[in-house]
Amino acid sequence: MALPLNKFRLLTANLVSGSNTIYQENIDVATIILSCQITNLDPIFPQFCDIAIVKSGSASQITLLKGANIPVYESLNPLAGKIVLEKNDAFVIKTSVSGSLDVVLSVLENSIN
Repeated sequence: MALPLNKFRLLTANLVSGSNTIYQENIDVATIILSCQITNLDPIFPQFCDIAIVKSGSASQITLLKGANIPVYESLNPLAGKIVLEKNDAFVIKTSVSGSLDVVLSVLENSIN
């Protein structure tokens, strides 16, 4: 079965405490992360998160943003530009709270074949 040449995807999640894999490139496509928005839903406290890429075949991660502060009822757009993911790379957001942060991630998957 042939994959479409280009496929846009919108991924959403409510983050839980710990490491959240928002997207993992696991098929034969090249993925471009177009945008990311993280919103703090907590009415009282600012929230903090770390954003990283976990490279394929590696236990280590590449930190994009550490200790990002998201004020009460505000949003953070943490990416200054686009990011390319290769096969089995993962886009991960880590937080210490559950249910207070929503994330929206826009990606473009490009067929390699």
